[in-house]
Amino acid sequence: MKSVAKVIRGITVPPAVVAVLLILLWCLRSDVIGNAADFWLSLLFLAVVPVLAYPLQRILPAFREQGQRGARKLAFVLSFCGYTAAVVISLVRGAVPNLAYIDAVYLCSVLILTAINILTPWHASGHACSIVGPVALLGCFFGLPAILGGALVVALSFWSSVYLKRHTVREYLLGALSPLLAGVLMYPVFWPVF
Repeated sequence: MKSVAKVIRGITVPPAVVAVLLILLWCLRSDVIGNAADFWLSLLFLAVVPVLAYPLQRILPAFREQGQRGARKLAFVLSFCGYTAAVVISLVRGAVPNLAYIDAVYLCSVLILTAINILTPWHASGHACSIVGPVALLGCFFGLPAILGGALVVALSFWSSVYLKRHTVREYLLGALSPLLAGVLMYPVFWPVF
């Protein structure tokens, strides 16, 4: 069971999940993305920039010395930078409201996670946030079938995180609530059309 849980955690890393979200939207609902340039820019800043944490962690001494913890810290920093760049570029380029909303939800989610992790005695799971956010967004754009399929992915991610003791139930739930709150907060700012 442990190897199954590790595989689930491995295939649900945040950059992979956001890449799947963007690719599905581009292939099945290109109106949500707008144009190819905006698709590639969002993919770059939401997926590629954060994944650079893993090779960079091995060559940056301050993060290399911290091991796995250093990799997580660097991933968080690069995610924040990438998500911020995605929002700025969406606004500067005049991206369609749906894509600007997606980018802003990602940025707002990481800000909420940071606030919870710094300002409260609790820890919110970034992994949970990175699963629930895309599932909720897919549900908004594709409806019930996406929600049902996504619920299975969330359940498997929850099980693997708790089973491997990477997160407690509370940590996972706090992380899962972060993108939902971000989605609600960003909705009146961008007025996406589902």
